[in-house]
Amino acid sequence: MGQNWTKQIEEQYEQSLAAQKAQIKAAYDQNTSAYQKKLNEAAVQYGQLKNEAYVNNALAERTRRENIANMGLSGAGSTSQTLQQRHTAALLGTLGDAARQQQDYADNVNLALANLSEKYGADLTSAEASNAAQRNEALIKQSQWQADYDMDWRKMLHDEQQATFEQAYSLYLKRLITTAQFQAMTGVSLRR
Repeated sequence: MGQNWTKQIEEQYEQSLAAQKAQIKAAYDQNTSAYQKKLNEAAVQYGQLKNEAYVNNALAERTRRENIANMGLSGAGSTSQTLQQRHTAALLGTLGDAARQQQDYADNVNLALANLSEKYGADLTSAEASNAAQRNEALIKQSQWQADYDMDWRKMLHDEQQATFEQAYSLYLKRLITTAQFQAMTGVSLRR
């Protein structure tokens, strides 16, 4: 009987742990998915910044060329070349800034993912430890209950056997039953 209770307790806590693990895993997957989505969106967002830099550079270059055309190649070519170099430097600076920002963002998201992974592992360990402690407590209580029950049962049987023995012995002493009847009632053989 005690083994059935132990098995039931073990199964109950195994099911509870499995449910806790599933819940922790679902939260981890949901959070991981959200961070992965942010990484994917970052490529698009910072790609737009880079595209804007190219467009702004193309517009600046167009304006520079129109200004040169309006000046009619009046010897301001060195100024034009200086403006072109400035535009190119600005473009490269903007592209570099966008790339650094994207890398910083990706690093932060990857750090958050690593922290999330650590938290997931810690949550699993915590759930397992808590579940094991609760299971052990339940098993100890059940074991104690079983021991008390068994002791009460043995005492009751002993008391019944004692009462049967005393009753049979009293009848035997009064010569109301035979030695064979006494032995049949008590399981004890008497010496003559």
